[in-house]
Amino acid sequence: MPRLAFALALCAAQTIAGAPIDVSTLSVTVPAPVCDLDLDTLKGDLRRLAWSPNSDAVYLQTVERGVTAHDYIVALGDREIGVAFGEPEWAEIYWATKSSLAAPGVPTLVMELTESNRRTRPMPFTGGFANGGAQTPDPKNPVDAYESEVTLRFAGVEIGNWINGAPMAGETFGWGPTGSAALVFVDRRGHLMFLDRDKRRRIVGGVSAASLPAWSPDGSRVAFVQKTGRRTYRLMSADVRAVR
Repeated sequence: MPRLAFALALCAAQTIAGAPIDVSTLSVTVPAPVCDLDLDTLKGDLRRLAWSPNSDAVYLQTVERGVTAHDYIVALGDREIGVAFGEPEWAEIYWATKSSLAAPGVPTLVMELTESNRRTRPMPFTGGFANGGAQTPDPKNPVDAYESEVTLRFAGVEIGNWINGAPMAGETFGWGPTGSAALVFVDRRGHLMFLDRDKRRRIVGGVSAASLPAWSPDGSRVAFVQKTGRRTYRLMSADVRAVR
């Protein structure tokens, strides 16, 4: 879809959700499975989840060995996984908006990012199993080590935390429709919830081990993946509406 056409479709979809959202008024259906994702078949690790402009399909991207991208489209109607030949332009635009540090339509509303490096001093062990001795700490020969931590916060609430790992934008959160000043995110336990600029929350019950949350452009749906095994996930979707 041409970039201008996508922008026009996105604007049209967001006319029903162009104002700040009070997430405490949201009604969210019980998340339902769309399809199962076997990464041994799809190849690589999950990296992106993006909504189509009309919210009837999602794009999934996996990356194999950190280099080779594989692209897929899942139509919510037939729940079939189809191969895409490259990342669609609409998916690229959606992902850039979803994973931005600034709220779409509210550029002054920006996430807080903090980075820290801590020195740890693990103690080497003396003795050893080979000679029948016990493995005991040796306080006379500490070894310096460092750990790096990156934390993202919105309205003072932690929405992402990475220790000794490269942060991946959009992995733990996704902005709501333009102007909503709200987002959907997963906490450290993989629980799914909505959060707005006034720190109001709406927790979605029954969800765990979730990642890559994505709120549709028109605000009517949320999608995410839920880990079900070592290399398997389930694509999930729920309907969202505001109750006045």
